[in-house]
Amino acid sequence: MTDEQKAFLDAEGKVIVKACPGSGKTYAVAHKLLSYLENWKDYHSGVAVLSFTNVASDEIYGKIKSIKGRSGKVGYPHFIGTVDSFIDEFIVLRYGHLYTAGKVRPRIAISDTWKFPFQYWRSDCYKKRCVDCIEKFYYGINDRFYKEKEEVTCNRKYARMLPCQQYKTLFSKRGIIFQNETALFAYRLLKRHPEIATAIAERFPIIIIDEVQDTSINQMAVIDLLSDSGVRSMLLVGDPDQAIYEWRNANPECFIQKTKDSNWRTIEFTGNFRCSQNICNVASLFSASLNGDTCNNSVGCSKDEKEKPVLLLTNKKTEHKIVDYFLNKCKGMGIELSPKNIAVLTRGRIHSDTDIISLWKSVEIELFAKAAYEWTKGSRNKAYQYAEKACFNIIYNEDLDEYAMKKKILDCTDESVWKDYVIDVLVNMPSIETGIAEWVDKASKSFCKISDNYGYEISIDKDVKSIFKIKQRDSKVSNFRDFPLRKFFEKKTEDKYTRSSIHGVKGETYDAVLINIKSRTGNTITPKLLMEGDLNQELMRLAYVAMTRPRRLLMLAIPNTKGIKDCRRFTEELWVHEVLN
Repeated sequence: MTDEQKAFLDAEGKVIVKACPGSGKTYAVAHKLLSYLENWKDYHSGVAVLSFTNVASDEIYGKIKSIKGRSGKVGYPHFIGTVDSFIDEFIVLRYGHLYTAGKVRPRIAISDTWKFPFQYWRSDCYKKRCVDCIEKFYYGINDRFYKEKEEVTCNRKYARMLPCQQYKTLFSKRGIIFQNETALFAYRLLKRHPEIATAIAERFPIIIIDEVQDTSINQMAVIDLLSDSGVRSMLLVGDPDQAIYEWRNANPECFIQKTKDSNWRTIEFTGNFRCSQNICNVASLFSASLNGDTCNNSVGCSKDEKEKPVLLLTNKKTEHKIVDYFLNKCKGMGIELSPKNIAVLTRGRIHSDTDIISLWKSVEIELFAKAAYEWTKGSRNKAYQYAEKACFNIIYNEDLDEYAMKKKILDCTDESVWKDYVIDVLVNMPSIETGIAEWVDKASKSFCKISDNYGYEISIDKDVKSIFKIKQRDSKVSNFRDFPLRKFFEKKTEDKYTRSSIHGVKGETYDAVLINIKSRTGNTITPKLLMEGDLNQELMRLAYVAMTRPRRLLMLAIPNTKGIKDCRRFTEELWVHEVLN
């Protein structure tokens, strides 16, 4: 371990760890947790280790396993999970009845399947499709009202509250909150009942949060209340330059402000165990923290790799030719062609022609489609959860949190029969290689037949034709309905090499990485953005994450653009310029 990592192991109190890519932060977090567990004697209070995604939480388990050489599972009284699951389980569902109307246990929903009788009085509500996505609306800590990330600014001339606000109030009165509101609900609950924060601090006197740059303003407000309520140590680990989830309301500025707060001690991990020094030098020009003025130190096995990053300037070449050029370069460097060693990364979907706006016309058909993909290509546990949720919504016409859904199943049917039913629905779904339109038709018939066989009646408020429905046509991609279902969910393929979106490889390491920039214009990574773009924007951070994945070879394929060779970020001192004619 480095001196910086050892300083983190010894640190207690309010601590911020600013960790560069490849600095072994997850390894350090796992060691920190194990250092607590070795001498932990309390039976009913424990350590909470939180992260932003389930994948990141699984990485912590994996590091614990690699360190201990056996199972990485950590049980009661400790907790490893996501920030959302921690807030839901230990605050909202446990104490939420103290804040809801009628003092009832809150129900956490993903989307609006109730469709309460409500008269929208503005035609704009329909034109903007706001009536179909009420779950995307939420209040901020500042009491302003937002839709996704934008503040709602509709004219309030005719009423004190907008229709969307009035409709949200209907949910609130019934104790229903959407997942994107749980952090705010928890914050208000803790503000009204500070004794709850004290109780949680006693239950979890040590809280470690990884990937803190991906937390939202509301989540950070909850973290602040807990850190001021008796928590012995609150340790926040992250890197603002790797904040690539702003579309989920993540706000890296929350993390940055903590590094400036004198009440918090800041520790920096500056040693990069992954990338060569040549790659570190280039990546620093795309980091808002470093801005090319300094760079991280390469301290890993590849630190002395002589190959400079390659700027491959392309002239209307097909992706196939670009990838072949990259693979030949890998062979020349002695890098074995395998999905563990080599990755080709793109911005967004790896099958860009499947990016169809408003493709799914119901929550249930999207859940079934996800279930079919997971059943074949991913996690069968996730597949069951998706399918069960869809079946429950259709049969009982309710969108409940998992706890309430399980309770209703026990009250209304035989649990073992229900499980057999859901599994039958899953195993009889059409192949994910089937064209999506044909898949939807076959899935509808299969679902109805199996439901009838088990005696489960579809809710009278549900219409099968409306549920099993997708978009009919798209002006950009005319034949999308013929594409196999698999292509709409495939985020990563692994054959001779890994092909993935940049989001799909966050936290991963390869010997060689090709970043294929396809567009000259648009709201994506473009030559102009890389040459002149503000380093504080999310797209630039996405490029930075991609550039810091490889150990030995970084290749950036980009449309040949005037002035790029003279740009400070692409000088021949740092890059090898090659042209693919």
